Amino acid sequence: MSQPYSEEIILTILISTSLLFGFVILIGYFFYQQQKKRFAHQKEVLELRESFNQIILQSKIEIQDRTLDHISKELHANFSHLISLININLSAILSQSSGDVREHVNETKLLAKELMHEVKVLSVSLNSDFIMKAGFIKAFENELARLTKTKQYEVSYNLVGVPVNMPSGQEIVLYRLCQEVLNNIVKHAKATKIIANISYYPQKLELTIEDNGVGFDSTRVLDNSVEMESTGLANMASRAKLISGNFNLITAPGTGTKVEIIIPFDITQFTN
Repeated sequence: MSQPYSEEIILTILISTSLLFGFVILIGYFFYQQQKKRFAHQKEVLELRESFNQIILQSKIEIQDRTLDHISKELHANFSHLISLININLSAILSQSSGDVREHVNETKLLAKELMHEVKVLSVSLNSDFIMKAGFIKAFENELARLTKTKQYEVSYNLVGVPVNMPSGQEIVLYRLCQEVLNNIVKHAKATKIIANISYYPQKLELTIEDNGVGFDSTRVLDNSVEMESTGLANMASRAKLISGNFNLITAPGTGTKVEIIIPFDITQFTN
């Protein structure tokens, strides 16, 4: 009689173990599904937040471009008109002047002419329509030429490959990004040399802007951006991301600064 009794016990143990094992698997599966849903929700929240930030950034850029276009038109219309009136008055004074006064008036006319040219160049650099018509390369070269003309910088520029006309919106964002990099050099770098390189490849555009200025601690600047009320670096990285690009900054105190912008693309999408 003991043999059947032992078999019943063994069978009971096996069934109980199987049920317990199945229950553990069920709990594990339930936990796994809950974790999967939680991670999916977190990912969705992050994607929505990223999408929202991109929309906000895009709106800010569009508002900035409209503002810059308005300033450009005001510069061209009002300042150019005022400078023309100044030239007319100087010409009237010149006809009645002699000696040193005549020489000073002539010098002032030359300065007014130079001012007129600078206003036109500045107006063009702010005008998105010009950038769309001329293309990024021409607009960027104009910006470098303006820095060269100041005679404060030794500007070196190298273009490799065949320039590709990207979508106008992408070129405007890239140009504004480069403008911000160059403006930072002028305002903060205390540099004497600027080196710009643009290389076009079938799969990407590589652009670097380098200076021999004082450099800075980028980690400290990013960490203290809120306290310093300066979000320039974060904004530049966001602009690059907006056009599917990568923004890399290489700098340290006393070593100058190098900015690298990489825009991936398939060259055939613009040539077909």
